[in-house]
Amino acid sequence: MPADSPPLPWPEGAPFQQRLLTFIKISPITALLIFTIISLIAKENFPFSNYPMYSNPSAERSFYMVSGVDGKPMPVATLTGITCPKIGKMFRKKASDRKLDDDKLAPAQAQAIGMEIFGLLREQAQKLKQPLPERLRLTRIYITYANKAIVERPVVLAEEPVPTPNIP
Repeated sequence: MPADSPPLPWPEGAPFQQRLLTFIKISPITALLIFTIISLIAKENFPFSNYPMYSNPSAERSFYMVSGVDGKPMPVATLTGITCPKIGKMFRKKASDRKLDDDKLAPAQAQAIGMEIFGLLREQAQKLKQPLPERLRLTRIYITYANKAIVERPVVLAEEPVPTPNIP
């Protein structure tokens, strides 16, 4: 062996079996092999699953959108610093605080929660010195897969009323 070669992890002239066992002990391939075997035995069960949220997907998903009354989506995160997923979380939390199911709210209940959220959005926009439309609309959009197509079904949850003029 050349003098500049790294030393072998087994004694020179060791039998093949000893060299193989030493290689298995120090090789990263061994760790990968053990991990693979454990993963195959454990399957996709907690805590070995990296994706528990995908273990039982629902056929329908929804997301929230803030728009003007024209229905055109607004860059609400830019204008208020609050993202649409956060608005959805706020809506569900406010419904939960009232001991209500956010999917089964009466229109008046959804409107009341929406008005609270609009107030918060306006407050945040004012802090950031960003203009918001005169009237806002909160829409939940349900997404399903039916008849080999993706179907979106918008449901208006809340809408700011038309402001009444101050006539003396």
